[in-house]
Amino acid sequence: MKTKLTLASAFAACALLTGGPAMAQFDLLEGWSGSASLGALFTGGNSDTSSINGSASVSKQINLWRHTAFGSTFSADSNNEDTADRFDIGYKVDRQFTETWYGFGRLRYDTDDFGNIDNRYSGVAGVGNKLLDDGKQFLSGEVGVGFHDTEYDRPLGTDPVSDEQEFGPDGLPIVTVPVPVDGDLLEDDGAVLYGGLNYTNILNEIVTFNSVFNIEIAESNTLTVWDNSLNVALTPRIGLSFGILARNNSDIEGQLGDNLDTATRLNLVFGI
Repeated sequence: MKTKLTLASAFAACALLTGGPAMAQFDLLEGWSGSASLGALFTGGNSDTSSINGSASVSKQINLWRHTAFGSTFSADSNNEDTADRFDIGYKVDRQFTETWYGFGRLRYDTDDFGNIDNRYSGVAGVGNKLLDDGKQFLSGEVGVGFHDTEYDRPLGTDPVSDEQEFGPDGLPIVTVPVPVDGDLLEDDGAVLYGGLNYTNILNEIVTFNSVFNIEIAESNTLTVWDNSLNVALTPRIGLSFGILARNNSDIEGQLGDNLDTATRLNLVFGI
């Protein structure tokens, strides 16, 4: 109930931010543009592994207002055992004030089974500035305040491992590894400070570099996301993207005790 009330308040705040006249012109079915990407990896033989990742972002400009919806997913398994399962989705609205200054509101939800994040909701509102725009390079910065509501598992430790060395039928030592043990489900909510940088460099007519950095600072945890990608256009609507994504939670440990998750990906990109 608490989460539902928090989300309802956030959507109400965004409705107030967008204003009646802008929403009256908002057509859900027309005028959207953006891109979607998809990547997969499969191996077989001595080790069966697979991974699938995808993302999409679409936006629509209505006079001084810009609406953006975005989302991504990543899953992987090794020898029929899940090793990654992450999903996030969000919505953002910008309102231009001057040629360089704008206001924004953003809602985001994510879950990460192996990062021990069962559910995390956040909503922020703030201001942004177009710091650089020379036709080839674009840089914008944002700051804001808002809320977060997070449910996560805290690992209590690992299953004990015997100190005595065991040997198999072939006489070789058996290697034992600690097994993560989940703790109780914890809930935390409160204020959050937000900062973001978005950089694009059009290197030539075919190659573009993008870098997006976001940070959400709360009393109990700081989430940092840094996504870099190099995009190569194959046709006007199809391209390749090579990217490196890093996500760090300062105080939420994953299944294996790590705070940092990274992903290197090669995806097909489709224009929408």
